[in-house]
Amino acid sequence: MRIGITSKKTLFLRHLRMAGLSALLVYLFYSSYSAWGVQPALWPDWGEDHPFWRAWAHAAFVLLFFALILSPASTLWKPVQRLLPWRRELGIWFAVLALGHGYAIWDRWARWDVGTLFGFQYVEELGSYILARPEVGIMNMMGLVMLPMIMLLAVTSSDRAVSFLGGSSWKWIHRSLVHAIFYIAMLRGVLYFFYFFQTTPPDWRVYPPIWFMYVFLGMGVVVVSLQGAAFAKTVLQRRSQRQENGILAILAMSGVVAMFVAPMALMLGTVAYFDSRLLKENPTLAGQAQAPQDPQAPVPDEYAQSFEMVIHADGQDSRLWVRDLDDAPSFRLTAEVGGAPVSEQIYRFSDRTLYVAEQGPGPNLTWSRMEDMDPEDIGLPQMILEPAVWAAQYGPGEHRIPVAEGELQVTIHSVDEPIADAVFEIPEDADPVPR
Repeated sequence: MRIGITSKKTLFLRHLRMAGLSALLVYLFYSSYSAWGVQPALWPDWGEDHPFWRAWAHAAFVLLFFALILSPASTLWKPVQRLLPWRRELGIWFAVLALGHGYAIWDRWARWDVGTLFGFQYVEELGSYILARPEVGIMNMMGLVMLPMIMLLAVTSSDRAVSFLGGSSWKWIHRSLVHAIFYIAMLRGVLYFFYFFQTTPPDWRVYPPIWFMYVFLGMGVVVVSLQGAAFAKTVLQRRSQRQENGILAILAMSGVVAMFVAPMALMLGTVAYFDSRLLKENPTLAGQAQAPQDPQAPVPDEYAQSFEMVIHADGQDSRLWVRDLDDAPSFRLTAEVGGAPVSEQIYRFSDRTLYVAEQGPGPNLTWSRMEDMDPEDIGLPQMILEPAVWAAQYGPGEHRIPVAEGELQVTIHSVDEPIADAVFEIPEDADPVPR
């Protein structure tokens, strides 16, 4: 709450400074996600727009962070009190950036379609909507819940609103809503940073790391830690006016602060624990899809040099072509779900290049390439040796092949027959980017 600044020039200059800071934050975040070593083509649904709307959201959170820490920090350290009047401008420009983020999502992601905004897709053949992107729907539903809260805080951030509502009522609205916004934003951030971008089947897409994830979680812990410490200091100071604070009182307040900080600490700890244990690479490229290979294990006596097969597992068809396994190996692996390709991998020994296609923002796959790759660099011998043994052992036809996890349904189309060069060519319009 602030009543006292009446100079329009002073208010204008304060907002001008906040506008400059906001623009700088958006620019820096956008640059970090689009120009500083990040390849947008490697992300799902990423074009130039994704770093743009992400930058608005993260810049907004930075302003929310400072707006939240100023009050408890001023309780703990008196010099910070001179910065308290800036909370209003921080809150207003947080709202501006948050609304900018929302508009960018509505305009550049949803394309002004409510169904797309909440993860639904209309299928004309069915005459109905289907839930195509539940994770997007959850994220945007959280944003929709926060929207009226943010707007209410923004429109009541004035001396006139304080006078109209009364000081205590105004404080109740702002303190209640800003903390609700904070906790929803933290949950939304964890969903986005951590759960969105993991290497999962069926396509095992690998994502670049998001540098802001742990910064974001750390900021959340700092907010609640400062709030808890300021609360404890205030309570103990008031108690000391009536009686001396004993060990039990201090321990009790420490427990209260610990429980207050616990939600953010548990969130950070859970993310850190599983982030350190999650798969970070494509197992079909790293040779991890099969059991670990003993480097001293003998090579099977009989395996096919060239073959074509389809492996059916977990609702996915993996179409595999291999040619000249020992001499000049080339392979192609196409993963399909419901008959539609979701990823491609093509390796040609002749140019030592691995081409990878993954789902992009449009209906077509987005291609990238890794150059100067020998077969051993991508684990090719270990990755395809077992299918090569199956091809030689079972021959063409439908087979149920016993594996460590049970049985695998495999269709072998050809064994040691010529495979055309065209099989190992990427589409002419692929334009793969280096990765």
